[in-house]
Amino acid sequence: MEPLYFKIPRSDKESLRIEYWDLNFFFEPVHFHEDCQLTYILEGDGQVFLGETITDFSKGDALLIGKNVPHVLRNNENYYRNPQLHARAISIFFSQDTLTAIFNVLPEASSLQKLLDYSAYGIKLDGKVASKVHKGMEKMLNLSNFDCFLKFIGILNQISKADDLFLISKNSIPLHSVSEANRKINIIYEHVMANFHEKITLNEISSKVNMSPTAFCRFFKQRTLKTFSNFLIEVRIANACKMLIEGDYNTTQCCFSNGYNNVSNFHRHFRKVTGMTPGEYKQKIQR
Repeated sequence: MEPLYFKIPRSDKESLRIEYWDLNFFFEPVHFHEDCQLTYILEGDGQVFLGETITDFSKGDALLIGKNVPHVLRNNENYYRNPQLHARAISIFFSQDTLTAIFNVLPEASSLQKLLDYSAYGIKLDGKVASKVHKGMEKMLNLSNFDCFLKFIGILNQISKADDLFLISKNSIPLHSVSEANRKINIIYEHVMANFHEKITLNEISSKVNMSPTAFCRFFKQRTLKTFSNFLIEVRIANACKMLIEGDYNTTQCCFSNGYNNVSNFHRHFRKVTGMTPGEYKQKIQR
């Protein structure tokens, strides 16, 4: 079966994206994406399929998977039959190309670049190193912007120093590239990033990729695990956060500059994404 191209919903305001998963079972189809992936398993067990290699994973493991590497975390059969079981993880998605551009001009970062090169084989961590990765990722959930980025570099540095890295695949894995059909998702992203401050209707965005609204919704959800409306909300709120951090903007200005025409609706979406009101968020950043 041809691996599914999967687009990570990372906005152009983010160099990396952190996601917390609490599911009945992990994302099922074999897929690949242009971002590298670092995942810590909080709960659940099963097998990692990476290229043509299979290895077990369980609670307490950490996995580093390179860009465009076909893979899937497939839970054991009881997760599909028992709705009481949960698969939980924290995942960080990041651009290898961006980090490579930085590391190539820093002689001190040669070990980090080597780690990224090895991620093409898939890396599994357990024990003390995985525990350190977990603690670092938990702290990242409460950091913003550059502090979060620096913490992530520290996590990669800890991994690069480990002497018990396990390469999942012993052979080079054929990397997949984006097919013409799957380039549609990039067209969608580019349109959203350029126009999120304006009204974007479902008919408008689906016409950009010559799909009906129904087919578009199914296509987008399959490749991002998000509805289009939720993705648009996240992009708008991410930009609002940036405005609150970097400029002297009030809530009303952030609202109307990011595609909202109703302040109460903006407040509701802001709290949904960040867990705070705009005022609480700004106070936290100032502290």
